[in-house]
Amino acid sequence: MMEITIPYYEDKTRISNSNIGWFLNKGPAFLHKMLTEDVPEEKNPVLERGTMIHEYILQPEEFQKDYVVWDKSRPNSAQQEKFCQALAFSTEIEPNRAILDAYKQAYSTAGKSEDKMLSEGLKIASTLKDYVDYLKSGDQRIMISPYDYQMLKTIGTNIKAHKIAYKIIWPLTSKNVGTSFKSYHEFHINWEWEMLLEHSGDPNPPELLQVACKSLLDGLTIDFKNQKVIIYDLKTTQKLWNFEDSVEQYDYLRQLCFYFKAVQWYLKNELNEDPNVGWTFEFYIIGIDTTGTGDIRVFKFDPTKDFFNAHKKIINALIEIAWHQSTGKWDHSREYYEGDGSESLNL
Repeated sequence: MMEITIPYYEDKTRISNSNIGWFLNKGPAFLHKMLTEDVPEEKNPVLERGTMIHEYILQPEEFQKDYVVWDKSRPNSAQQEKFCQALAFSTEIEPNRAILDAYKQAYSTAGKSEDKMLSEGLKIASTLKDYVDYLKSGDQRIMISPYDYQMLKTIGTNIKAHKIAYKIIWPLTSKNVGTSFKSYHEFHINWEWEMLLEHSGDPNPPELLQVACKSLLDGLTIDFKNQKVIIYDLKTTQKLWNFEDSVEQYDYLRQLCFYFKAVQWYLKNELNEDPNVGWTFEFYIIGIDTTGTGDIRVFKFDPTKDFFNAHKKIINALIEIAWHQSTGKWDHSREYYEGDGSESLNL
C-alpha cells in the first residue's frame, strides 16, 4: 500500500524524474549531494513564473494563499529594498531615528549630514509607506503586478476557449461524468519501480531490482467505466511554436514515461486493476506561451512510439542509481569503479 508521510519535495528517500535528470546530466556526485544535503531550492524568474501559472490554473485556492496582486509602489533598487526592510523591522521607537538608521544601513553616507540623510529617508519612506506597512504586517504572500495578473487571466480565458485543453484539465465539468470518474490535480504517487535483471552466463534466476520512486503529476484522470487514463503536464514556454526543441532539451518524453509507470503501479497496487488488460492511456502536454500572448497548444503523445527510448533511458539510469545506493560509491560512475578508470560515451 502507498504511504505518504513526507511532503513530495521534502522526501529525499525516493527517486523522482528530476533526480534521474540530475544523474544523467550532472552525474552521481551531484545527485548524491542533492539527496543528502540541505541544498537551497533553485530560484530564477522563469521557474517562479512557471510556478505561479501552475498554481493559478491547477490550485486556485493555494494561489490565493501564496500570491497578492500589488498595484502600489515597490522598491526599484536593492538599496530601497534594504531601506524598507530595515525600517519595517526596526526596534527604534522614535520614527525619525528609525528612518535615519534605515537610511544609514542602505545608502552611502559619505559627505552627507544627518539632516540631509533624514530628508532623503523621509521622502523614500513616504513614497514606499504601503510597502513598508506590508512588510510590517508579516504577510508572506508573493507580490505580483497587475500585468502578471492580467496575463494569468488571459491564460485562463484561452484555456477555457481551447478545443480540448479545458476538457483535459477540468473534465468533471462535463455533463456525462459519473461516480466512476476521478480527476486529480497535483497528484502525488509514492511507488516502486521493479525490474528483473538477467546477468549473462549466470545460471541463477534473474535478480529482482526495486527502486523507491515518487511522482507528482500535474493532472491525472481515471475513467473506471471506460477503463481510460489521461495523464497531462502543463509546460510554460517561450517556444510554443517550436516546442519540439523544448521536448528534446528538457526530456519531456522521459517525464511522461516515468509518470506512465507510476500510474500503472498505482492502478495495480492501490486500485486492484490490471493496467495491461483493457485499459487505455492518453498523454498530453499543455503548452502555455509566456511571451505575452498566453496562447495555448495541446500536444498528444503515443507511448507505443514516443516512449521507447525514454523507457530504456529510465531503466538504465535506475539500474546505475541503485548500484550507487547499494555500494555507497558516488564520486564517479559505475563504469569508472568497475573498469580501469576510462569511460565510454553513448554515441
